[in-house]
Amino acid sequence: MLRSLLTDVVAAGAPGVIARTDDGRVVHQAAAGVSDIATAAKLQPDARFRAGSITKTFVATVVLQLVQAGRLALDEPVGRLLPGLLAGGDRITVRELLDHTSGLFDYTADPGVLAGEERDQVFTPRELVAVAETHPASFPPGTSWQYSNTNYIVAGLLVEAVTHRPLARELQARIIGPLGLRDTSFPTGTGHISGYHAHGYVSPDLVPTTDGTPFDVTGFNPSAAWAAGALVSTADDLSRFYRALMQGALLSSSMLKEMKTTVAEDPADPSGARYGLGIERVQDPCGADWGHGGEILGYQDMAYWNERTGRTTVLASTMYPAPAVLGPSLEKAAAYLVCGTPQEHTTG
Repeated sequence: MLRSLLTDVVAAGAPGVIARTDDGRVVHQAAAGVSDIATAAKLQPDARFRAGSITKTFVATVVLQLVQAGRLALDEPVGRLLPGLLAGGDRITVRELLDHTSGLFDYTADPGVLAGEERDQVFTPRELVAVAETHPASFPPGTSWQYSNTNYIVAGLLVEAVTHRPLARELQARIIGPLGLRDTSFPTGTGHISGYHAHGYVSPDLVPTTDGTPFDVTGFNPSAAWAAGALVSTADDLSRFYRALMQGALLSSSMLKEMKTTVAEDPADPSGARYGLGIERVQDPCGADWGHGGEILGYQDMAYWNERTGRTTVLASTMYPAPAVLGPSLEKAAAYLVCGTPQEHTTG
């Protein structure tokens, strides 16, 4: 059944797709499609891919580790550590960055950033914040919820201000190294992905090509994502990360409780998705799932841990932006992975 669902995703237009479930005893993983359209090489489930906004859970975990060590406070103003960065920095707290209640404008909605990405421009984090600051706030801090990548660029700068070390080194020292995530990295100034990896593509409906094939964006540098989405990983590593995080290996029980303190993403739908500190809570027939989705040029992913079953689920597709027709097949595969009983077990 799992392999059939992944084949449907490829048939709907994705060049490749990877899926993995792990309940702590049995691992099921599979892949369909190709890792590279140009070579037609078969995609294997151990391929690296860009994780997009799943990066936010990693960054939030580092921030909470610093809070745990007494080097930060969740309810202190951002402006105390990053003076002059934000016009409203004295009114925005660390907590409001992590749970998207700061009201900061999302810099990715600025046309200049998109144009820069298309030119493969290298952005600095402060340049991205400066773009956001040219726009008015979406709402006063703490009064509403709105997803904004700017929050995590600022959170990454906070980590660097407190530790006096690059964010990449802190991620390596605090999470990637201790958990043995050998295929996870944080390259931000280059589009190069080391090791065996899946190429990422944009639909030819959005970027026309001479032969009608999807446009390869693997080599585009991810500097415009930085702390909001530049992580590269694998299904195995992401599964290991969320299991370790949710079982208390990275944070104390009190910090994990803070991370899992949520706000409604849509106040009109209190039973819908809720957002904590760098992590999302989604309710389904199998219980509460904790994790994050990820979208970055060329890749669309998700990684969740189920509170009732202890199952981690990872799904990664190698086309984004993608045509709407791809959505239903991905949703069907995701629902099966979370609540179904995968039978196929392949290794790559």
